[in-house]
Amino acid sequence: MSPITRVYLYSAFMSISTACFGLDTGTIGAITTMKQFETQFGALSDITRGLVVSCILLTSAFTGIVGGTVSDRLSRKRTTSLGCAIFAVGMGIACGSSTLGMLIAGRCIAGLGEGLFLSCVAVYISEISPAAIRGRTVLLMQVMTTGAIAAGFFICYGTARIDSSLSWRFPFALSTLLSTLVAIGANFLPYSPRWLMLHGRRDEAETVLDLIATDLSETERKELLTVPAKTAASLGVFAMFGKGVRGRTALGAFLQMANQLSGIDFVLFFAPLLFTQAGLDPSTSSFVASGVTGILLLVSTIVSTFYIDRVGRRRLWIIGGLLIGGCHYLLGALYASGKARDDRGKWVVIITIELFAIAFVSTWAAVIRLYSSEIQARSTRAAASAFGNGVNQAVNFVVALTGPGFLARSAYGPYFTYGSCTFFATFVAYLYMPETMGKSLEAIETSFEGSPYAVQWPERILSGRKEHVEQTLTRRRASRESQKLPGETRAELRAGIMEMERLGTVEEAVN
Repeated sequence: MSPITRVYLYSAFMSISTACFGLDTGTIGAITTMKQFETQFGALSDITRGLVVSCILLTSAFTGIVGGTVSDRLSRKRTTSLGCAIFAVGMGIACGSSTLGMLIAGRCIAGLGEGLFLSCVAVYISEISPAAIRGRTVLLMQVMTTGAIAAGFFICYGTARIDSSLSWRFPFALSTLLSTLVAIGANFLPYSPRWLMLHGRRDEAETVLDLIATDLSETERKELLTVPAKTAASLGVFAMFGKGVRGRTALGAFLQMANQLSGIDFVLFFAPLLFTQAGLDPSTSSFVASGVTGILLLVSTIVSTFYIDRVGRRRLWIIGGLLIGGCHYLLGALYASGKARDDRGKWVVIITIELFAIAFVSTWAAVIRLYSSEIQARSTRAAASAFGNGVNQAVNFVVALTGPGFLARSAYGPYFTYGSCTFFATFVAYLYMPETMGKSLEAIETSFEGSPYAVQWPERILSGRKEHVEQTLTRRRASRESQKLPGETRAELRAGIMEMERLGTVEEAVN
């Protein structure tokens, strides 16, 4: 087996863990509307439904923030294994729940595991992948996620016809099985060579590199093996806020937050509700949300694997932001004007929602996990990536919890809100998001040592700004120098000025 094939296989297996996340995203909204589910737990209010859907995200945000520190201690693969094991326990409890409290408790436990493995998988894959294919290998996570979302939609579309509680228990059972598989199998994969180097285990790192290094990554191999190990103090959770790395931590966390404030999970969680609001009958809405949306997401993600390492992360984010924000503003305008409810407007809304989903998975979803991981410093990559993932899940929790109520109060408010957030994030990325495509992780790390601006300002703006700064500094120096004069001298100067003014007044009076 060739080294490049091993990298793809290791990455694909670890990405199965993200399929557990995608499967839950694709099924939980449909599960809460099944008649068998309502027979077991009763009809849910908007607040209760939002809590059932989003509770997993709250605990995931907590462990996501600390997951990087755990990963630095246990290793990437063992933290992923631990997270999947906890997720399997939680989903098993949800599968066997007889009360709503038991279901919510199970999902909260699953969230503790979800935060751990989501914070580690992208780091593991990016650290074992050569620069030439890193975009494609990390994107396998998104392929697995969207594939599981599509599968989840279809699974619920089929199990809803089962006249027993198996209809809603089966998706939870499937999630338990998948996460158990990864929890066991991850332990048999090699350690990340960069994690081994962080801990001074050079010989083991070289052995792993013999398995996965190719001619294309020989330069990266030399760069990696010349970097010294870090002390335990430099691997702590607070190290990611230290001098020289806090900017990268903030950028990664901001992009993760913006990823959720684009409104993608608002659409995925509540797609049937959105299509029903657009005027489709409930059965048709469920089919469009489950079948059409799921397939489009999967196909778009697969297509993106062919250009992720050619177009560039920065360009994809900016183009995607403009498309996503434009779709939101169009939807908001349709609902605000009342055009969304006539025959033509209804189909414009449906098509725009689908275009929004395609634009998102083809750009932002393809970039976010990859970019927020590869820009981090070696010593803080796991902690900073985990922190960003925790921020992502925390914002996701708020979006999922408030989604039904927000939509009930205003048909157009969510779209204008998410659209504005998207445009703002696109502008920030234009300023501060440097390109990383084709660079080794070590080369990316050194590129952040210069200016924080990613944009190349025109020379006219730069010269004008330089002149303004020089004038400001000159005035400040003059002010400081005047303050250094002795008090008597300043008093004498003031007295002299007043005497000159008095003499001038007398002279005018005489004339």
